[in-house]
Amino acid sequence: MRMRLVKILAGLVGGVIVLIVVGLVAVRFLVTPSMFKDRIAATVKESTGRDLVLTGDIKLSVFPWVALELGPATLSNPPGFGTEPFVAFNRAAVRVKLIPLLSQRLEIDRVDLDGFDLRLRKNAQGVGNWENFGPAKQPAAKDKNTKSNFKAQLAGIRLTNGRLSYDNIVVEKLNVDVGALGGKGVTPISIGFDAGRGVAGESLTLSAKFELDADAAVKTLRLAAVSLSGLVNLPGQAQAAHWELTAPSMDADFTAETLAVPSFAASFLNAHLTGKLQATKILSDLSANGSMALAPLVLREFAPRAGITLPKTTDPRALAQLSSSSDFSYGASGLRLTQVQAQLDDSHLKGSFALVGEPRVIKFDLNVDSINVDRYLSPAHGPAPGAPAEKPANAAKAGDAGKLPEANGTLSLGAVHFSPLDFSNVKVTLASKDNVLHLFPAQAQIDGGNYAGNITVDERAATPNLSIDEHLSGVDMAQLLAATSYKGRLSGRGNVNIKATARGAAYEAVMQTLNGHFDANLVGGAIEGVDLGFELARAQALYKQTAVPTRSNPPRTQFDAFKMSAEILNGVANTKDLTIASPILKVSGQGSANLVNKAIDLQMMASVLKSPGVSAADIPVKVTGTYVDPTIRPDVEGLAKNEVKQRLQDVLKKNGLDKLFSR
Repeated sequence: MRMRLVKILAGLVGGVIVLIVVGLVAVRFLVTPSMFKDRIAATVKESTGRDLVLTGDIKLSVFPWVALELGPATLSNPPGFGTEPFVAFNRAAVRVKLIPLLSQRLEIDRVDLDGFDLRLRKNAQGVGNWENFGPAKQPAAKDKNTKSNFKAQLAGIRLTNGRLSYDNIVVEKLNVDVGALGGKGVTPISIGFDAGRGVAGESLTLSAKFELDADAAVKTLRLAAVSLSGLVNLPGQAQAAHWELTAPSMDADFTAETLAVPSFAASFLNAHLTGKLQATKILSDLSANGSMALAPLVLREFAPRAGITLPKTTDPRALAQLSSSSDFSYGASGLRLTQVQAQLDDSHLKGSFALVGEPRVIKFDLNVDSINVDRYLSPAHGPAPGAPAEKPANAAKAGDAGKLPEANGTLSLGAVHFSPLDFSNVKVTLASKDNVLHLFPAQAQIDGGNYAGNITVDERAATPNLSIDEHLSGVDMAQLLAATSYKGRLSGRGNVNIKATARGAAYEAVMQTLNGHFDANLVGGAIEGVDLGFELARAQALYKQTAVPTRSNPPRTQFDAFKMSAEILNGVANTKDLTIASPILKVSGQGSANLVNKAIDLQMMASVLKSPGVSAADIPVKVTGTYVDPTIRPDVEGLAKNEVKQRLQDVLKKNGLDKLFSR
């Protein structure tokens, strides 16, 4: 009896299996999948509002896999986006194991999609063709007491020969390979594509590999062994530039809205950057902080290959090497860089920098140990003398790209060489707002003395306006002029002040429009190259027909005091109170000096003193030429007049009539 029951059950199971096999075979041979094309298209139309066109065959197999393969197909755009399809593909295939379905397990083999072409567009109203996919549907209410035991597992996704476009941006040769999903462990992912934005000679390639570990239940995602690399082709560059980004791990928690990148390394050509990053509120109000460091970079090699044109410099070795490091923080208030350290050539910089507020304002507190500014200036070409260099008529006006950025900060420099000057302990406070740049206070030590300045540059008009209030005190004039074309012309120590305004963008234009006041007060020095005492003695000798005295070698005019003040009008300084005094010489004069062409025209009265306060003769002197190469010519005719005047005064005095003409 028992054996008979077993045989019956075995027969029943065998019959069921035979029926299943016969049914599957019948489906395979009797059902033509293409007969469902219209039904599939209608269903897609109903759910998306788009037209699905299946131009290829539909292939179906049912054992041991339920396999579906679609040939070429397209999905249309919504009305108003033209006749091109929204998306198209050449082939799509998916396979599902049949037997595990009986145990509520969905085991999907690799999903293949070939020739995927997605065209993203926006219309004139700014609406995207990826929006409004059919009527909105309310999600079905779920029974809280219902628990599904259905488990799904996907062996992988492979996308080949894909393409994506949006405006001028085109991503092509898109290949994506995703490993198994739904199981335990990590999923290897690789991505590759070429990209461009319609600029001739410009393109980007990407090759990315990483491992994905995602937990949907707790909304966390971890990327491990991240490696991105590729090539960048820049317009005008014959050779592509290599770039790379690597990170051991990247961890994101979408519940806590955090992102952690403990370390990363990036490179572009011969530039290498390392750092770390922590971010919060990554889905709402992003805030991030971290650090970064740029390894020593050879700028002269990097710039041309990166499409950057470095300015021409007086020193061809300038702008040779750059390195830097900094901590950073970013948030709604802006970007801040702290613990900044940088080196450009031989100059070292430390401090902080920020771009904060709304609208954004630059704030900084920077310290530089030393810098030779002359090295970084462009080689002297300049416009022809006397030709003002104004901004062109179409120059940027306030409010556009030509506007000075709003800024506020302090720059300190240990030593600065800015020909012809050598400064030390420099401190400048800079403020820029509404296209007006203000440098005040500006303080420094220079050539044994001190400098204090107040400079304003107003860029609100097409032609810049300059206002200066400069003061030098206790300065050694010989050192001050040592590196200029006036080297060796003047020595002494004293004070120099200038307060003036000007207009123009170039030196010549500024000099031509300079208006203001200048004064100088020097002591214990000399005018080199000129022996005024000799010139006076020679004039007297020629007039009296006596022997000409010997000229000093080198020629110089020593003084105890040198004073003058001048009013400057359109680049011409006019003085009425020039005085030079020494134990043997007294000079007073007036005249003008042209600051543009350096021409001078001075009329002076010089007196050689027999003893303090007693002059032997007063001799008129004319100084012409330039203040680089002056010509000094005693006025013999004037000397004769003075001689006659002196003799007349002596006669009147001898006869007691000297007071007659003073009443």
